[in-house]
Amino acid sequence: MTVRFGSDDDKRKIFAKRPQAAGFFSDDGYFVVAENDDDIAGFAAVFGRKIPAPVEETEAFINLIEVFEEYQKSGVASMLVRHIAETEKPKGTYQVRAYCEISNAASHALWRKNGFGISPVKMQDGSIAGSFVTLIL
Repeated sequence: MTVRFGSDDDKRKIFAKRPQAAGFFSDDGYFVVAENDDDIAGFAAVFGRKIPAPVEETEAFINLIEVFEEYQKSGVASMLVRHIAETEKPKGTYQVRAYCEISNAASHALWRKNGFGISPVKMQDGSIAGSFVTLIL
């Protein structure tokens, strides 16, 4: 299993399998793929953005991370997350962040396992919608 930056051909393969993923890819971002031989096992779409005051730094936001069913629970998502952190740290990026739906227990476990802090998002009615997860680089 290898992780690398994605190509236009990879994008076509991903969108053929998951058309809804197209809305999560950013023209000013990048994506990485985990590949097993010539088969895409999973991918993550990332974009950079400025964090407003008081930090005044940049973050890499993982807008979508997905591992295809046949590769789930095999460490692919952790490989993608580590690759993104290793890519961003030398660039001076302050943090890697993502959003996770509250019902997605597997995703919360992924973020915790990889050293991310979890900040629940509390709605006005008191319910928790999800969590922002953050890894300070």
